[in-house]
Amino acid sequence: MTDPMWLFVIFDLPSVTDSEKKAHARFRNGLLRRGFCMLQWSVYARCYDRERSAESDREVIATAVPRGGRVRMISITDRQFGRMTVIDGYVRKEPEKRLEQVVVFD
Repeated sequence: MTDPMWLFVIFDLPSVTDSEKKAHARFRNGLLRRGFCMLQWSVYARCYDRERSAESDREVIATAVPRGGRVRMISITDRQFGRMTVIDGYVRKEPEKRLEQVVVFD
């Protein structure tokens, strides 16, 4: 069995003009539609059952980057993610929990 992994998408997108703001919103909404959650401004993450499961999302995200945007994608294991230190307003918190896959049968 493979270890679940997290894909982080870290980005800076121009958002001065109206068209840049729309492109920024389109990119961000695309991440949300693909199941990513916002960890911080411009830092989104999603858990996958294995590395290969993230490959198609990596390709889609890479082609969706607006002109002038800077995007980085990095993968870490679920175990590494669970060891993350999270401090929110001087209060230590646990990192987000991995979402269990929901299987629906017709």
